[in-house]
Amino acid sequence: CALDMVKGYAYLFIEGYLVQDHDMILRAIELAKEAGLQVCLDMASYNIVEGDLEFFSLLVNKYVDIVFANEEEAKAFTGKEPEEALDIIAKMCSIAIVKVGARGSLIRKGTEMVQVQAAPVEKVVDTTGAGDYFAAGFLYGLTCGYSLEKCGKIGSILSGSIIRVIGAEMPAEWWEDIKTRISEL
Repeated sequence: CALDMVKGYAYLFIEGYLVQDHDMILRAIELAKEAGLQVCLDMASYNIVEGDLEFFSLLVNKYVDIVFANEEEAKAFTGKEPEEALDIIAKMCSIAIVKVGARGSLIRKGTEMVQVQAAPVEKVVDTTGAGDYFAAGFLYGLTCGYSLEKCGKIGSILSGSIIRVIGAEMPAEWWEDIKTRISEL
């Protein structure tokens, strides 16, 4: 049964690149909601958002609980700069996150708004995976019941780490240091 695939999970994470298959996405959301999962959407790319704006609007307004967007994606979705875009998106869903690169991230849930600084990085090597690692850290924090600020800081630690290497795989020996940094928050 398809419902068994989502049982026992807290979140369905939708990668914006997959949104092109409307039927598959809506079916996955239906199953997730039936099983009590929260739906998260990472907007993935401003041109994907621009190309399918109506469907993205439907998803965020009707189904999505948590939205992750960088400033270009947020602008493509709302036509606005990060702070205003955050407010608009936050009215459509439960938690809105707009990542603003080296300036960190803006996070809003209802009337609560936090700005989290980016983790300091000496040299950015490759930004591949930065958004995914941020989302992973943020959602890990949420599952632990941490504050929005702490969730954002964990996301920043992870995304700040992956941009120091080429590709989307972190050296295994870095994880101990990352765990220590998270425990010290």
